Amino acid sequence: MRISALAILALPILLAACEITPRQQCEAPYRAELRTVDAEIRDTREILRRGFRLVPARWEHGVHYCIERSGFVGLCTADDGLPMYDKRPISRAAEQAKLSTLEAERQRLSRNIAQCAVQFPE
Repeated sequence: MRISALAILALPILLAACEITPRQQCEAPYRAELRTVDAEIRDTREILRRGFRLVPARWEHGVHYCIERSGFVGLCTADDGLPMYDKRPISRAAEQAKLSTLEAERQRLSRNIAQCAVQFPE
């Protein structure tokens, strides 16, 4: 009984400690979008490095490409038990333009996060 009363008394203190600050509230949508943009930048750079795009294989039969845990792309079949992909050609110019756009978006989001820090110093 005594422990539950203590827990009830401590609950407001614990909830106050978990409260989101105005700065965190300001930064949250930008940080979420920044994570997405960073992932897209990584993917686009990998596609440019590789020189082709991998798309999920439509059929199980035949030889396809698999991505190892190390990131190595190699040939495989359905017997290997890994997700299989097929190669598709890319337009280097289009992928480079996409990368430039994503990097500009990343800079914009970083500026917005910095603006939140100025607006709500901790």
